[in-house]
Amino acid sequence: MQQPRSPGKPGQQTALINRFTRWIPQSNLLWFCLAWLLIILLWEFGSWMEWLNPQILPPPSQTLPYALSGNISIGFGQQKTGLLEATTITLARVGTGMLAGLLVASCLAVTAIELPVLRRLILPIVQSLAPIAPVAWIPFTIAVIGIGGQAAIFIVFMAVLGTMSLSLIAALDDIPAEYLKIARSLGTSRIRMWWHIRLPAIVPGAMTAIRMSFFGAWMAVLAGEMAGINSGLGYMIIMAQQMYNMKLVMIGILAIGFIGFAVDRLLLLAGARLLQWTR
Repeated sequence: MQQPRSPGKPGQQTALINRFTRWIPQSNLLWFCLAWLLIILLWEFGSWMEWLNPQILPPPSQTLPYALSGNISIGFGQQKTGLLEATTITLARVGTGMLAGLLVASCLAVTAIELPVLRRLILPIVQSLAPIAPVAWIPFTIAVIGIGGQAAIFIVFMAVLGTMSLSLIAALDDIPAEYLKIARSLGTSRIRMWWHIRLPAIVPGAMTAIRMSFFGAWMAVLAGEMAGINSGLGYMIIMAQQMYNMKLVMIGILAIGFIGFAVDRLLLLAGARLLQWTR
């Protein structure tokens, strides 16, 4: 006898297929992989057709095996550095500089809100610092601090201080006045006002400001490392260019892009978690 088919299986299969087809155009990871696959194919095709000079821009068929060889290093003696070591140093500098900038910017924002008299002094200063490009701080930093990790951290700090302060002050000013009036009428203390009303209200704006500041800090630290600091990703790329190791130059550039993308995704995820906490 023929075994009767379960009536639920075709419906389940159709539902799974529909769910999968809906997931495909909405998957950011899939589109990310497709975009980079297209870039790699065009890059390889351009080298094969001799539209691109393989001596200056090595094709992926040469660059990717070199990246996976585990022998990515540049320099001699104490100045020798590898990709993992350079990445770790650069990320540590960015994290330290951004943390210091965020703490100082938060203090300035709180002071500007709590003390309107000092606000008139703080705003002109941060509004003057915000438009200054991070590269412009390099000569000043070398003259005052010297060459080293502290110089890169200071450049990152100055790159984020002005924009972060303005973003936090703007986010605090945008809090609806009704929230504050109701809290004051209920006798809420200043500390509880900040913790339960102001801080949750500015989380979305603050996280966006931190993400934008990270890109500025990431570019600032790389510019600082390329200007004479003997460590980090920027230094590795400059050394590779001077030694005409264009494969390592391309690997360094790709590493900068992928690491920046990954950190931005992590900040976006952290912002989503914080928004759940504030609800």
